[in-house]
Amino acid sequence: MIRWDYLIWSGGVCVIFSAFRLYIYTFVFFVITLIFFIAGIYLDVSVNGTLEEQNSELASQRMDNLVKDLLSNFDKVIEHADILQRYIEDNPKVTNAELKNFVELNLLPKDLSAFFNADAKDFIIGYMIAPNDSFFIVSDEPQENFTQLNFSDKTTEFYLDLARRNPRDVIVHGPIVSPRTHEINIFNRKAVYVEGKYWGYVGVIVDFYKLLDSMNLNSEKGRFVYSIKAYLNKEERDFIWGDSTLFKHRDLVYRQRSVFFGKHRWDLALKVRNAGKAAELGNKVYFILFLFYLLALILVFYLFKYFSELKNSKEVDPITLTIGHDKFLKLVKDKINGNADHGVVVLELIHFNQINSCYDFTIGDKLLCEVTRRIKNVVSYNDLICRVGSQFIVLMQNIRSNVDVDRVQSELYDEMEKNFNIDEVSINLKAVIGSSSTISKGRSYNEIMNEISESILETKKSMKFFSRTTDLSQNE
Repeated sequence: MIRWDYLIWSGGVCVIFSAFRLYIYTFVFFVITLIFFIAGIYLDVSVNGTLEEQNSELASQRMDNLVKDLLSNFDKVIEHADILQRYIEDNPKVTNAELKNFVELNLLPKDLSAFFNADAKDFIIGYMIAPNDSFFIVSDEPQENFTQLNFSDKTTEFYLDLARRNPRDVIVHGPIVSPRTHEINIFNRKAVYVEGKYWGYVGVIVDFYKLLDSMNLNSEKGRFVYSIKAYLNKEERDFIWGDSTLFKHRDLVYRQRSVFFGKHRWDLALKVRNAGKAAELGNKVYFILFLFYLLALILVFYLFKYFSELKNSKEVDPITLTIGHDKFLKLVKDKINGNADHGVVVLELIHFNQINSCYDFTIGDKLLCEVTRRIKNVVSYNDLICRVGSQFIVLMQNIRSNVDVDRVQSELYDEMEKNFNIDEVSINLKAVIGSSSTISKGRSYNEIMNEISESILETKKSMKFFSRTTDLSQNE
């Protein structure tokens, strides 16, 4: 038999869900959105924090190495300037030809290490020798690369005067861009005094781009982006190489530092080339989370749709289109608690599962529809019909006496005695019917259903075919 207490409980749950469905939908949507929002912020902060920390450490380490390499290269320039200075001090009457020969034999030749090692002195491309400030250049490079430069301008005079007043220092002048070849050179001058008298100066010429190559700065495929800014006295603007926007940022992934070469200062700036990838990765994380968010919303939507259809199936039987048992139970209880008298008739099909087993579910479904049609032909148009498994329950509304209930029960027996012809299959269907009413059992729904259950059970026991098999209706 049917567990009526369970059906009453499940019906109550469906009623509560239906009443607060809009609030439940809104709450679930808010919870899912909040969960994904928090997850997105957490992942974005974690990913960006990790990448920024990693890039900051890399940038700091690279800046330390860059400053070390730059000062080391400047030490080579100082070393070569000191060699020339000592040679002149040791040979105060040396001629220009002898100076040129000394440079060509001792300073210009590159050893094999210059070919294999990037940090060798191959960025030094020439030497300036200026007795009484009248200079000539010794270099393997074409002379026109240097003669086109104007060494009598105010800027050059400033650096020459600075060299005279600081004979112990190598004065850096540059980088200077050649107006014809657009090459960039750095002129490093040192004043020479012989026996306390100013002799002139010597200079070491450095190719700026070769200097960059020696420090692996002039590469577009490197891991870092660089910029160098050098102050030039008496010039309209400073010399800037690289990405000048690096000097406008103060961030973990950016590094800036000033390097002093005697009296001269260079400002260095760098950043990790993929520093912007943290934001790109964060955008990818947000995009993936957004896809999962949409997937979650779609999944929840179909879950609610499924449960809504399941609820609708409880309100309307999809096979017979009669009232679903949950809705029917609510209506029955409301009617019974009213002032009018009502009757309840229960019709149970015997061994209905055997029909599905012998034929198929299509035949069984059509048979249920035919039983429903015959019941509707017997009861009144305003009576309520519900199917639960192989049982049909009829609520007869506004009866005058139990005679009305007995009449319907008798007519239903007559209808069920007739053969059922379904798709050219003749079926002799047996059924037991029980009934009760508020007239005989009062307003207690449980009392009415208990009387019907006992009546059906007694009827089954009195039928001669009852002993053939177990009562299948007990498992419906």
